[in-house]
Amino acid sequence: MSKLKIFIVLTATYMSGFSLAFERVDIEINQIKKEIARRNSEFSNNPVDPYNIKWVELKLEHMVSIDQYVRASLNIPHHKKFNDEETNYFLNFLSPKIIKTDADNTIDMKKLLRIYHWFNISDYGKKMDYQAWLLVQHADFDREFQIEVLEILKELYYISETSPQNYAYLFDRVALSYVDPSQTKPQRYGTQGRCIGVGKWEPFEIEDPDNVDIRRAEVKLPPLKEYIDGFKDICFKADQ
Repeated sequence: MSKLKIFIVLTATYMSGFSLAFERVDIEINQIKKEIARRNSEFSNNPVDPYNIKWVELKLEHMVSIDQYVRASLNIPHHKKFNDEETNYFLNFLSPKIIKTDADNTIDMKKLLRIYHWFNISDYGKKMDYQAWLLVQHADFDREFQIEVLEILKELYYISETSPQNYAYLFDRVALSYVDPSQTKPQRYGTQGRCIGVGKWEPFEIEDPDNVDIRRAEVKLPPLKEYIDGFKDICFKADQ
C-alpha cells in the first residue's frame, strides 16, 4: 500500500474516532442549528418593513428569541454532564455562534434606532423597551453604540420612559468594557459579575461599595446581597 493510501486510511480512522468521541455533543449542536434555522425561516415569512411598527415588534421579538436561545444553550454541558473535552468541543461551536448573533443583532438595532431613536414606554410599551435594551446590552463589540444608547436611556429613565434598571445594567456593562479591558472602570450598581464556584457569584469591582445599595434603590434594584443570592441556582462552577 502506498504512503498516500496509508495516510488516507489513518486519517479516516482518526476522524471517525474523533467524530464518535463527540457524537452526543454533535447531536446537541445539530439540534441548535436546526432550531435557529427554523426560527429564522418562520420569521422570514414576514415581509420586511422597518416603518411598520407591527413588523418591528416581530423583529425585536425574533432577535431576542435567538439571543436568549443561544445563551440558554450554554447550560447544555452541565445538564448533559459533558466531560471537559466534550464541553470544549461544544463551546468551540457555540461561542462563535453567540458572537455572530450579537453582531447581527447590533447591526439591525442600529438600523432601527436610526428610525425610532428609542422604543420609549409611552409610545411602544414596556416590552419593546426591554427587548431593545437587552439587545444593546449584548452589543459588547460596539461599545460606542452602547455609550450612545446609554446617553439616551439616561434622559429617558428620569421621565419614566425606560426602565431605570435598563439604565443601571447598561451603565455597568459599559463601565466593565468586556471587549477592551483598557477602558474598564468600576461599575456603579454591581450588576455585572462572575460565578466563583457552585452556587456562588460575586460582582466585579464597584465604585464606592459602601453606598451601592443606596444607588441600587434609586434605580429600583434590590439590595446587592439579595441580588447575589439569586445566582445560587445559576452558577454551576467558576467561570473560566
